[in-house]
Amino acid sequence: MKYRAPHPTRVANDPVNFDRITKIYREESQRKGLTSLEADFWEEVQRYIARLEQELASARAKDANSKAAMLLQDELRKVLQRRDQIYQFRERKISLLASQVVGGASAEVRGLTRTEQDLLHHLTGALAEARKTAFHVETMPAAPPPTSLSTGAPQTPTAPPSKPQVAREVVLRILEDVPPFAGPAGTLRLRKEDIVTLPPTIAKVLVDRGKARVVNPSS
Repeated sequence: MKYRAPHPTRVANDPVNFDRITKIYREESQRKGLTSLEADFWEEVQRYIARLEQELASARAKDANSKAAMLLQDELRKVLQRRDQIYQFRERKISLLASQVVGGASAEVRGLTRTEQDLLHHLTGALAEARKTAFHVETMPAAPPPTSLSTGAPQTPTAPPSKPQVAREVVLRILEDVPPFAGPAGTLRLRKEDIVTLPPTIAKVLVDRGKARVVNPSS
């Protein structure tokens, strides 16, 4: 399982304002994928909202019932509402993406904000750890069926069932730089000549692709 780290871009001549927020809201509500945003998009949204609040306060100080004050109040209300809806749309899509990555899908992610990049990293790490825990839970053995006491034959003691063997981690030598990808405990960044221990499933992928070689502990 892996994904390529997002490459944030800044869209020139495309400021964060009411029209752009409305456009993004429509795109997020209609598309399955994520709309590409610059890394500091949410910071720019908050700056825009702060400017609106200052302009509204100034207009109200002059005349609370003026047309300018009413228009600014309506714009601020709609911006706050659409900001929340945009975030909810994107949060659901990022959660689904994290689940797909942990399930083994490869995904190239672009156009996430800084906040959303952190969210994706944390989600993939938490989901991978939960999956690992769920798959390695030991269950109680079923009780043996009752034996008949009428035969008088000596009962042969039954050996307790052995515990399931949990695959041990594999020691690898990294042969070339590997792009960052999600591991059980978070994002992994592997460089040439690193010596690391990884779960067998991840180790096999790296070895099969010629990115790493198994280190023999006895060598």
